[in-house]
Amino acid sequence: MNWRAVFGLVIGLALAAGGIARGLAAWAARPAHPVVYALGRGAEPDPALLVTGAAALARSAQWPGASARVRGDLALLQLERARRAYAEPGVSLRLIEAGVAAQRAALGGAPARGSGWARLVYAQDLRAKAVAAQALWAVAPADSQGAPDDARAAQAEGLRALEMAFLTRDLSFSLVRFRLDAALARWEDLRPWLRNAARAEVLELTRYGARGMDALVELYLGSPQHWVIDEELAADSAQRAYFEKRLARRTHSG
Repeated sequence: MNWRAVFGLVIGLALAAGGIARGLAAWAARPAHPVVYALGRGAEPDPALLVTGAAALARSAQWPGASARVRGDLALLQLERARRAYAEPGVSLRLIEAGVAAQRAALGGAPARGSGWARLVYAQDLRAKAVAAQALWAVAPADSQGAPDDARAAQAEGLRALEMAFLTRDLSFSLVRFRLDAALARWEDLRPWLRNAARAEVLELTRYGARGMDALVELYLGSPQHWVIDEELAADSAQRAYFEKRLARRTHSG
């Protein structure tokens, strides 16, 4: 018996099976593509499309060949559903946990993807809002015991995810803006190195011209830590003047 030939046949069959599994996973995910693209463009897809897309991605994720992107897209849709379920905090929390689980699985396959870590930060923000809504509307959680510890653990997880989002050094506009916004919101909890990294994002945004300056203006107006932006722009008189021009334009327009 030619063992080399047998071994080659086994390897070939395994590769073929893997290719088939990947193909089936990709096919199962196809119904979700339009809604994922719509969210990427900043559109507001119909809720029914979100449900259909999430179901398709959940089926796709069950295949051995499912990519990290499939699981990341599933997290995106689940978190968008959670955001819209603000009037039902219990439902929102369940969707958040489903989204976090999918995103963790996605990062297991692609740990250097900054957007994935940022999505975990966003999930922590959504979770905090849902828990606050439960308290505001006097909705008792299913298990209130240990809730403070759960909140602290979620906050710590959000900080770790933010650190990882910075460490990936993805300099895409949306991620730079998100990281700076998230860092300003957590300023008192940041370690010194992360504060320095967040300060660097101020100057990073200026490299995007008017779009970056307008993003800085929005962050400046919306954050009590706006002094961080002031300090970072103070060293560059030209950038400071341009920022003040965009700021005046924004405040005068309402």
